[in-house]
Amino acid sequence: MASDRHIEPGGVVWVGNPWVVPAVIVRTITVFLVGLLFFLLQYFAGVAFFVLAIFPFWAWDLLLFSVIWLISMLELLFLRVSNMYALRQEGVEIREGIIKVHSFVVTPARFGELLVYQSLGGRIFGYGEIIINSQGERQTKMRLVRAPFKTADEIRVIMGEPIVRVDSRV
Repeated sequence: MASDRHIEPGGVVWVGNPWVVPAVIVRTITVFLVGLLFFLLQYFAGVAFFVLAIFPFWAWDLLLFSVIWLISMLELLFLRVSNMYALRQEGVEIREGIIKVHSFVVTPARFGELLVYQSLGGRIFGYGEIIINSQGERQTKMRLVRAPFKTADEIRVIMGEPIVRVDSRV
């Protein structure tokens, strides 16, 4: 836990990005199974080996499902690269974007409530979504967080402690 260790002012307690490994596994299996289903339906209909524009139907299916899988993986890669979460002594920072970066910091003074959502897949693979509601009705989402309940506990510890400034920094 964050409260069990000494952290310098301004020190980083936790840093993370969306954990995309479970989504990669699930999407890969899904695309493979749907592609296999298409092949079996074409095979039993007797058209799997018919040639269309120099390639058989099964080859076109393979190309189509490979492109679908690749687009799906690029989406996950973009999500991972474009989001960063950092828990510091001063608050939670969430950065989004690659070209145009949007950074939002929730300080303990503005902290409202913390919600954790975990789907069935999230419970199996150990990921979830953390939603931070700050005063002023701002809602910030941290998607695909690994071990969301442990991370939420660390956020609660940091955000629940009052900040006392003892030096004269501006």
